Amino acid sequence: MVYVRIIILVLCLTSCRKLLTVPAADSEQSADGVFSSDASADAAVADLYYNMGMYYSGNLLSVINGMTADEGNTLNTYYQRYLNNSIPSDDPQMNQIWNTYYKVIYRCNAVLEGLSAPNGLTTVKVLQWQGEAKFMRALCYYYLINCWGDVPYITTTDVKQTAKAYRSPADSITVWMQQELQSAINLLPEVVPGGERVRAGKDAAMMLMARICLQSEQSPAAEFYATQVLNSGRYRLCVQDSAFLYNSPQAILQIWNDNGFTWPGQLFIPLEGDASYYPLSADLMAAFETGDLRKTAWTRSFTYGGNTWYYPFKYKQRATTTDEKREYLMVFRLAELYLLRAEARARQENYTDAIADLNVIRAVAGLDPLDANHTRTSCLAAVEQERRVELFCEWGDRWLTLQRMGTINNVLGTLKPGFWKDWAALYPIPQQELDKDPNLTQNPGY
Repeated sequence: MVYVRIIILVLCLTSCRKLLTVPAADSEQSADGVFSSDASADAAVADLYYNMGMYYSGNLLSVINGMTADEGNTLNTYYQRYLNNSIPSDDPQMNQIWNTYYKVIYRCNAVLEGLSAPNGLTTVKVLQWQGEAKFMRALCYYYLINCWGDVPYITTTDVKQTAKAYRSPADSITVWMQQELQSAINLLPEVVPGGERVRAGKDAAMMLMARICLQSEQSPAAEFYATQVLNSGRYRLCVQDSAFLYNSPQAILQIWNDNGFTWPGQLFIPLEGDASYYPLSADLMAAFETGDLRKTAWTRSFTYGGNTWYYPFKYKQRATTTDEKREYLMVFRLAELYLLRAEARARQENYTDAIADLNVIRAVAGLDPLDANHTRTSCLAAVEQERRVELFCEWGDRWLTLQRMGTINNVLGTLKPGFWKDWAALYPIPQQELDKDPNLTQNPGY
């Protein structure tokens, strides 16, 4: 049955590839047609979220990053390339993830260009749409530089410029992302109209800013932005079974769908009597403390080959659901903000408050509080541990955390002796992109 799952996966990849292709004729006429009314312009911005939530971005990235890190396993030999960190440059999944992010970036650029021209649109809405496009563009680059390092920084729809783009330093892109997000924070509303948290508001932009500040070792700024959102009072932590429902009280940003289930639900939950093609690693399962409610609520077991395996069960629907159990794809949630602030505080040697933030998360998980007596090393290790069991299988967070914490070589070198090489911390630039753009260069080791 595992092979049936792989066939289904391939069919999904093919159908999504067709769906994400942007027809040339449509893109050429979009500026005149799309930005002629508030309704059509709003639809163009909503489309950014739809494409970001498609299979190849956060969802497939969660699978691949999970395997290249230490939270995923595989029952199929094809996926050993990710598990063993031996990804070829012509890997089709790498190419699709790369292209999906750049397609969203292209659409963001098209929105910003279209909104910059005189158009008769409602001014307050134009400002919000500009903020959303800038936020989404920064979010795409956040994942691109964390997976590939230096990448082309594209802010135009002019194919003459994009076809021969050079890689820009990741540090420079980080500065540009922060500038972009500061603009988005100024443009976006505090409370997004519509009643659901499926469009980015000021809080989502500040949360992404906190992530980026933490990554660039600007810990005071990271703490500031995280605290701004935490103090807003608009969100609250909830029990595990409610965390990923539509309009979850801890949701800062979700991606809307009309059928009540998500791609992670379809990817991770096996069909009845089948095996999950993406089991969790024994290493991750061993990381849960005794009594951790997250293990009980967010994982399930199945038997394959006489062995017991586990799969992620954060999303519990894999088919159309119309009642109160329907789910939206989570992009940002409150629990991560506590973890972001805890790390920022630990890096400033404020261990007491850092541990206090961790204990908020642990209390919801049914665990005893940690002692506040810590060193820098032990406090950051506690943050890394809590992120591991709280955010597993969410947008590939574990891979990004190992990189940011500087522990990737030690953790994966120990777990995967004979396979792990330090250059594998960056993925290969897709060969198809190298073939098309003579100015692109490959990452070392590939």
